[in-house]
Amino acid sequence: MHLYPHHTGSPRRLPRPVRDCMMRRFGLLAEHLETLRCFDYDSTVNGKQVRRFRIYSPLIAQQQNVAIAGLSDLEKHPNMLLFEGYIDREGEAYVADRRIPLHMKRR
Repeated sequence: MHLYPHHTGSPRRLPRPVRDCMMRRFGLLAEHLETLRCFDYDSTVNGKQVRRFRIYSPLIAQQQNVAIAGLSDLEKHPNMLLFEGYIDREGEAYVADRRIPLHMKRR
């Protein structure tokens, strides 16, 4: 399955279904989504072929002096992962928020 035949393993802009899903689900602005980048790869979810993606902010990585050149770099720095999810064969995107909460509740 090749939903994105031009995939090279380098960071890329978010696909339109992902941006649309994130605007609806998380209320994020298009301007902010334009600054984010993702790595994508073929995978399976519940036995179905999908295109998985992991999203990070190059700006945040730069501010923290973290170089993210590939998916393995993102895996080495899990605190850089903001969102992840997949796009199914019908083009429907599913996105999970992986951001670290700003405030932790005290007991």
